[in-house]
Amino acid sequence: MSVSDNIISLRKKFNYSQQEIADKLGITRQTYIKIEKNDSEPTVKELNELANIYGIPVEEFFYGVQNIEKFKQMYLYILSKFKKSGLPKTKLAKLLYFADFRHFYNTLESMSGVLYRCKDYGPLADPFLELTEDLAQSGNIQVECLSGGANMITIKTSTFNNNYDLLSKEELKEIDDICEKWKNIDTKQMVSYTHQQKPWMACRKGEIIPYELILQEDPDHVDTPIT
Repeated sequence: MSVSDNIISLRKKFNYSQQEIADKLGITRQTYIKIEKNDSEPTVKELNELANIYGIPVEEFFYGVQNIEKFKQMYLYILSKFKKSGLPKTKLAKLLYFADFRHFYNTLESMSGVLYRCKDYGPLADPFLELTEDLAQSGNIQVECLSGGANMITIKTSTFNNNYDLLSKEELKEIDDICEKWKNIDTKQMVSYTHQQKPWMACRKGEIIPYELILQEDPDHVDTPIT
């Protein structure tokens, strides 16, 4: 979707009229309509003001709206597959990355739409750390610091029957497949694997990783461990 498409989508999502947004931006309705029609590009100031109106990062205008609630369901569903052993935090982050980027590879759409950034330990979803903290504080998960500094995340028993209504049967099967493939692979191997993929290699530290980069990857190196 283009910037103008995302601007339109957000306005409709929040049930604003074109005139209301134009008034908030201090421009005429005719000028605002040109932005929605992609006849005129919004200024940096206008994008920042729109981001404040909708309470989102400016990046969402360029990369699409993030479905944080769906990402949360993905997060908890993956943990439910490892309810006895739990998962190292970095391994959980990588499984979520594989789910989103494999889905994009197959359908040209991300499963959650969340933004991923290039980090030292591979791609990391923007909401991941904050979500982990929120779920721990609400008692849905337990985070245990192990010797060596690693964090082990375990889902609480009361969370097992969580509703995964935002995930289709096909998406749940995709996640099942990814978890099965990687269940016996240690975290260091997963990090090394993502470091050898186009999405991480093409970006600098801290940059947003465009989903489209996964399309350049060899089909056997999208989400399948090297044996």
